[in-house]
Amino acid sequence: MADRPSWRDMDRKRDKSAHRREERTGRGRGPRVDSATAAYKRKLDAFFDHGVVPEHLKDKLPAGESDGPGPRQKLLRDIRDAKNTRALEKAVDKLRKDFGMPEDMEILLRVLEHSKDPVLFEALQLIEQYVDSGQQVPRKPRFVERLKGLEFSSFDPRVQRKAVALANRLR
Repeated sequence: MADRPSWRDMDRKRDKSAHRREERTGRGRGPRVDSATAAYKRKLDAFFDHGVVPEHLKDKLPAGESDGPGPRQKLLRDIRDAKNTRALEKAVDKLRKDFGMPEDMEILLRVLEHSKDPVLFEALQLIEQYVDSGQQVPRKPRFVERLKGLEFSSFDPRVQRKAVALANRLR
């Protein structure tokens, strides 16, 4: 029988091959692909988060759309990024006044932190319509938790009843 190399010897041979040395030294295609991917992701983040339109897309957008985010997008971002209740309520009130209540479930989750019952009731109606349509609710445990909290924090019995009913439906 011929002597077969041990697993250790086979691993050593693999470690000495040219493609393994390129990976270790940082040369080769790996880092260049990673940096191109990272740059692409940074451009996408800038586009969606800050409204910075990349040069190659400016000619493909309709006129006036390459100026950055509009006032509605800015308000939605303000709601998402609000650090305290006062900033959140101010952004939600302005959005409702200028554009109406959004149907985005992530935004409605934040709207449930508002202190005024009419705003909460309107948000609960939209959430109920969304659930009635049969769509999956994102972050369901968070919605249930927030809805159960409204039972105790709201002074309006309509809001309390609707919140409890929705929480029970989502469980």
